[in-house]
Amino acid sequence: MLRLPQSPAEPSWLDLIPGVRVHVRPATPAAMIAARAEAGQAFRPEYAPETEDAPDNRRWNAAERLVRALARFAIFEWEGVGDFEGQAVPVTPANIDSLMGVCRAHEAFDRLYVMPILTEGEEKNG
Repeated sequence: MLRLPQSPAEPSWLDLIPGVRVHVRPATPAAMIAARAEAGQAFRPEYAPETEDAPDNRRWNAAERLVRALARFAIFEWEGVGDFEGQAVPVTPANIDSLMGVCRAHEAFDRLYVMPILTEGEEKNG
């Protein structure tokens, strides 16, 4: 049986790496559709073609694009994110992409935000 939520989800804080946390919106179907469309761009012929040395380039690039697209949708505030000189930077799509370019932050966002969305209902709703 599918159990519907009692009320709409609220924004929440995620601790990505020590000293860095992000305030995120709850995921929506529209955000997932947009993120999947972004991920699908990795399969265009001109984007990161597969080679004998790296046969999974497209799949990896699609996964990265999905996480980045959801991060751009979700993150609207953060703490502990600064530029090269240590000055706080605003939340912008370019700065979110830069944050997601940090492996530990990308992995944490994927684990804490993306994976629960993708597995939502599997555990709770059987």
